[in-house]
Amino acid sequence: MTIRSILRRTLLGTATAVALLGLAVAPASAQTDFGVRGGAYLEDADPFVGLEVLTRMGSSDWFFNPNVEFVFADERDRISGNFDFHYDFRVTSDYYLWAGGGAAILYTDGDGGRDSETDAGLNLLGGIGWRLSGMTPYAQLKVVVSDDSEVVAAVGVRF
Repeated sequence: MTIRSILRRTLLGTATAVALLGLAVAPASAQTDFGVRGGAYLEDADPFVGLEVLTRMGSSDWFFNPNVEFVFADERDRISGNFDFHYDFRVTSDYYLWAGGGAAILYTDGDGGRDSETDAGLNLLGGIGWRLSGMTPYAQLKVVVSDDSEVVAAVGVRF
């Protein structure tokens, strides 16, 4: 087994464990949504796809939003495991804004695993979501502060 596959499994396992932990500690009345997202890491216009879980923390407007993003670059693919929290600012019953942040684990695959690296980062994010029947489409802008800081634009939908 290569280091690349070990790190990839570790990131996915960690993201899954955090998502399950978020579900386990959420009160029974809390709503949990699952979602998909896509967009780009804007410095090099690298596209990404991602998966997420969104869980309300208690009865407040704070949410736990662990997610994983798979970034497809020309030379070096990346995986980002994110442990984000955000606060919802209710604007109307149909849409809302949020702001938040969280920790990031960034794995970059180099030359066949020989030039790979893992880095820690801090996410700063904000977005807007619309409540529709059975789903919530949204747009989000995120700044990842790390050794290779990035701005990330995303659109997604939660179910």
